[in-house]
Amino acid sequence: MRIRTSILLILACLLSLQGIGQNRLIDSLKNRLKNEKRDTIKPELELSICKIYNATGDFLNALDYGVRAATHAKSLQSLSNPAVVLAAKKIEARAYLNIGNAYDNQGNYPQALVYYTKCLNAKTLLGDKLGIASANNNIGLVYWSESNYPVALDYFLRSQNLYNSLDNKAGLSRTYNNIGNLYMDEQNNDSALSYYKKSLAIEGAEKNKDGIVMCYNNFGLIYHAQHKLMLSLDYYLKCLEMRKTQGDKDGIAVSYTNIAGLYQDIAESDSVLGKYIDLYYKQTIPRPTLKYVRQALKDSAFALHKEALELSKAVGDMDNVGRATEGLGSVYLERKDYRTALTFYHTAASVYKKINAKRSYYIVLIGISECFEKLGDKDSALQYYKLGMINRDSVFNEEKQKAIGREEVKYTYEKQQALEELQHQKETAIEEVKQKQQLLVIYLGTAVVLLLFAFLIFVAQRLRITNRQKNIIGEQKEKIDLAFSQLGDAKKLLEERHKDLTDSIQYASRIQTALLTSDKYLSDHLNEYFILFKPKDIVSGDFYWALNHKGKFYIACCDCTGHGVPGAFMSLLNITFLHQAVIEKGIAHPNEIFNEVRTSVVDALNPDGTTDTKDGMDATLCCIDFEKHLLMAACANNALWIARNGVLMEFKPDKMPIGISGGEAKPFTLHEVNLQKGDAIYMFSDGFADQFGGPNGKKFKLAQLKELVLSITNKPMKEQKVLLEKALNNWKGDQMQIDDVCVIGIRI
Repeated sequence: MRIRTSILLILACLLSLQGIGQNRLIDSLKNRLKNEKRDTIKPELELSICKIYNATGDFLNALDYGVRAATHAKSLQSLSNPAVVLAAKKIEARAYLNIGNAYDNQGNYPQALVYYTKCLNAKTLLGDKLGIASANNNIGLVYWSESNYPVALDYFLRSQNLYNSLDNKAGLSRTYNNIGNLYMDEQNNDSALSYYKKSLAIEGAEKNKDGIVMCYNNFGLIYHAQHKLMLSLDYYLKCLEMRKTQGDKDGIAVSYTNIAGLYQDIAESDSVLGKYIDLYYKQTIPRPTLKYVRQALKDSAFALHKEALELSKAVGDMDNVGRATEGLGSVYLERKDYRTALTFYHTAASVYKKINAKRSYYIVLIGISECFEKLGDKDSALQYYKLGMINRDSVFNEEKQKAIGREEVKYTYEKQQALEELQHQKETAIEEVKQKQQLLVIYLGTAVVLLLFAFLIFVAQRLRITNRQKNIIGEQKEKIDLAFSQLGDAKKLLEERHKDLTDSIQYASRIQTALLTSDKYLSDHLNEYFILFKPKDIVSGDFYWALNHKGKFYIACCDCTGHGVPGAFMSLLNITFLHQAVIEKGIAHPNEIFNEVRTSVVDALNPDGTTDTKDGMDATLCCIDFEKHLLMAACANNALWIARNGVLMEFKPDKMPIGISGGEAKPFTLHEVNLQKGDAIYMFSDGFADQFGGPNGKKFKLAQLKELVLSITNKPMKEQKVLLEKALNNWKGDQMQIDDVCVIGIRI
């Protein structure tokens, strides 16, 4: 009993109180803020309070003061003093960073991504390379937390390259650590350990305690995963001791959870348990039994999980709330109290699903399945096991592994190979020039000799055939005159047919224009909008369509297969199908409308059931309920953008057309979002982004289109149309238009 009590007392002493000095500093800053009369000083004070709250784990107060700082800094940017405006922009960017940190620490990853992106945009406008590197790192962390490893690694490596170019050791160390975390999640422990060692080398040289703590924690995790349990415990305890000294409540809770899980694993291994007794009980007489110490470790794990849960709830760390709750479930499972274990596992699953922690979510689903199996509920056990496997596949699919490999190769070796490749290209170019010069001399000499010889032969032949040519010139002249007469008749007939064809296409254009929704109809239902519609030919495969039906306003931007006459026929067919789906068949949701139109297209163009043709269209369809401020949308290969408060929200499209595609015809996805006053909605075909031009004759691309839209989104819609058309024409220059162009903008 004395041994078990001593373990629990040691663990209880590991938790330290929050530093009194930090509380005093917060009180001092609040008093100064209360008495401060100068508006230019208040945002900096609010930001300082926000940062301290973030550091102490009080994320709710951190959010409060971070939003205050950003709002006040934004208001100062309307002043005429350039120095004040610049300082305010910098504070605004830092406030977005700290707001993102608070959301990230709470496990609210979507909101964290919003504010980290705002920070990245603000830092980019300021030209702050160090800030851009930091923002890329933070965005990578959010994607890593959501198990989106290829995108996360892309942002981490962007950050690494910037930190390298700036020779910023601290940022480089953080990035190494983050890449290590990613590889550890991918169970590539050797690569993860390599990056952690790089990080610790920098942090140790700089004597940065925060960085050393982070590395100790990660070494513990790696060695835990490699089943080097005693080595893992050593690093966990070092990490906990430093966090205790720093008063880091959130970090202490995480350490408790890590140590608790490790104690449970040590208790399950007799060989490791013997090493543990040799190390921690070498002075104890009599030597405790394996059974006794095993139970002591399990009791300690239970106590640590409970303490970690309370601490994490207090600071709002939802990720560790889930881990600690899952840990308690595992303790009750081991105690064979399956119903209590189920309660904790269900709670943990709810937390993991809310914060989109995919890996942890599938693991706890397997735990729930095991509990049901122990209770004899085979159906529920199988149901949760299958659900766990589905989620596991989404985390460990082969494509993510391949994507990580591609990105790693791209960024790891491109710098090392660049100089060698450049030198090789120079040497090759010089050698090619020498060879070309030698060949040129040979070719010129040979050509002169051959030309002289040919000229002599030509003169001799001409002397022989001149007389003969005189005799046949008369006959040839008669034939040529007849040929010219026939050519004139053919030219006249061709011109007449060309005129008939052009007149027919012009008439078809008038028919197509009549079927497009008129400006008057759009103006009757929309306050502010624009439609940039530029067909490549007289008639177009792109079209736009709108309909006000049963209190909802539908508007679509569509790109049919082909352009010119074939595309125009497809557009007329698809306009008809859209009308039928909404008016005749009463379908209300955009995704279901797309499903119905796809069926109509396939039945109309492929009645025999073949899949040789790929006719159809790419499209974006919005349904706007102005009274409820609700937008529903479906996207087939083309995305939908909403610009709000300087941020562009993108609704990803389904990667399939409305028609026959190469893969399975899955149902289209329904996107829903609550609209706010001032929101700007953008729909477009691919013609704008695919247009070749610019100084290098390249495509305009979606990334540049996003930047252009963000730069003009606050301007009136009619002016936006002018600016978009001007940008397209400037980019195109003297090159021909390669595709139909259709862009729609709507202001709410």
